[in-house]
Amino acid sequence: MTRTGERAVTSRLRTPSWIARIEAPDGRVLGAGVLLAPDRVLTAAHVAGPGRRYAVRLVGVPGLAAVPATVREDEHVPLRKDAFGDRSGDLALLRLAEPLPAPHTTRLYRLAAPHGPVSMYGFPDGDDGGRWHGATLVAARGRDSQVQLRPLSPGELAAPGFSGGGVIDHATDQVIGIVLSVDRGPGSAFSYMSPTETILSHLPQVAAWTDGAEAVDPRLRTGAPGSAGALDVPFATELASWFRGEGWPVLVTVVPARSDRAWTLNRAVTLADRELRTDRNTSVFSHDPPETVPPAGAHDLALEVKGLTAAEVMDRVAARLGIRDDPRPERLGALRVPLAAVLVGVDQAAEPGALLGLLDRLARQGARLLLVFRRRGERADQAAESLVGRPLHDRWSRLHAELDRIVEELGPALDRLRDRVLPTPGTRPLVAQAEGGVRRTRMLRAWVAHTPEREREPARADLLFTFEHAVDRRRQRLEQAIGLLDARLHRREELLGRVSAEWPLCRQRAAGSPSGGLGPPGGPTGNPPDGSGGTGVPDVPGEPRSADDPGDRLMEAYRLYEHALSVLRHTPCDIERAEVAVEHFVTFCSGPGNASTEPGPADPGSPAPAPPLPARAHPTSSDPGEESLP
Repeated sequence: MTRTGERAVTSRLRTPSWIARIEAPDGRVLGAGVLLAPDRVLTAAHVAGPGRRYAVRLVGVPGLAAVPATVREDEHVPLRKDAFGDRSGDLALLRLAEPLPAPHTTRLYRLAAPHGPVSMYGFPDGDDGGRWHGATLVAARGRDSQVQLRPLSPGELAAPGFSGGGVIDHATDQVIGIVLSVDRGPGSAFSYMSPTETILSHLPQVAAWTDGAEAVDPRLRTGAPGSAGALDVPFATELASWFRGEGWPVLVTVVPARSDRAWTLNRAVTLADRELRTDRNTSVFSHDPPETVPPAGAHDLALEVKGLTAAEVMDRVAARLGIRDDPRPERLGALRVPLAAVLVGVDQAAEPGALLGLLDRLARQGARLLLVFRRRGERADQAAESLVGRPLHDRWSRLHAELDRIVEELGPALDRLRDRVLPTPGTRPLVAQAEGGVRRTRMLRAWVAHTPEREREPARADLLFTFEHAVDRRRQRLEQAIGLLDARLHRREELLGRVSAEWPLCRQRAAGSPSGGLGPPGGPTGNPPDGSGGTGVPDVPGEPRSADDPGDRLMEAYRLYEHALSVLRHTPCDIERAEVAVEHFVTFCSGPGNASTEPGPADPGSPAPAPPLPARAHPTSSDPGEESLP
């Protein structure tokens, strides 16, 4: 709930009372702001700066006049690059000449890795009353202290008049940051926000109007009592790699208290937190090797768990993620951005076994966990085996199984289908990609079988993930291609059945024609009934039989019947060509010439003899459709 008691989701049809419209003295709209205190408005630094006068108007509160405002030098943080070359700042606090009513203020909220839809309020050109735009958070973590927002529709990309406007998280109904800018690149579809913790790193005085749990336990911060030491470069590099999201998602390590490793851990945790990463400490560490510097916003929580129960740890996690009412671990599985947590002193927790069980469940749901033990022993070994060694081995085993399935099962299945039916022109690229994927998978399987053991270490797990993604794509293509070809094979069988069923009907129609029961070609003697003795030449030269002669029509029907079967038997079968041949045959058989009378039951005493079969037909079958297909 906001301080005014308005729920963000239900109030999106109206203007919130804490939204401020910032104007130039001539009334021109410059941007938006958030009323944090009766005399303070938070906005972007490019909207308002020192040395100028502004007017602040609460457009959601009718009857309130605009109030003059200014910005002090020490409350203006222009956009710049920090010691590591990352964008930083673009924040300002406006001081109002006259206080506005306190009930219209709101508060900021710390929220780790927001994971759902958000709304922002601003004043696009031509809309001085303002409007809501919807978006989703794209990259809640990263070295850049800003967070990307993807609009729900192209028309909801934040325009310049949104700069400084509040961003509300739908799940918690809290203001979690302000809009800073729009990506102006060609075809851009992103806006950017400064989250609450980044705002606090630049304007610590805003903490007086901020709620929500801090991310880092005070005992784990650089400068904490007893925290001193030298940088352990290899350990710092390992930590920074984990914070960047590289390698296996669970890192189990041993860090004795009051050691160089402990100081290095505190340094990494501090730099990885948006609120604690300030210009001062980035300057102090600017001469450290770049590979030892973690990205900002790289964790949701860094907690000393000594003496805590598993339930207490879960409560702290839920508080950071804004989960209320029912902080069960299974709820974390629905988060769009997986939890990233640093837990220190796991072996000194009140319930180490229960805590490891909770952590195992979180890891299975995709959480990134940095688990720090204070001393080596059975607990640390157990965690390393259950959370790293065993699942990593299982993933490699599953990869081997998938490679085998593609090479030995799906690939041959595709080959068998390709030998029997042709793909449609539109699906030929997919089938070709699927076939190429089998060849590449065969090479990958050989490479994996001889992968050096060092390539299977947790720190190199990105290689495994790359292989998994590639194999998954290839498997999906293969299954799709197989499904398409299998459907065409079924269509071939349907066409064959249609042809085989239509031919007896065609003979029945000929037998029941008014010409006197003329049967199919061949008659009792096996010769075509045209007086040619099987040569196809009429008895009387120059006097061909009438085109309406039932015998001739049946001969033509038989020729179409044989042609359709020939196309269907050809491998690989061209289904489109086969459909045309079958359609010609069926259409001819059911045409007016063959349907002059309704076919009736054949005379039981005078069965129509079968036509002579071509040499390629099966000698014992009167219906070539019964032959087994290739």
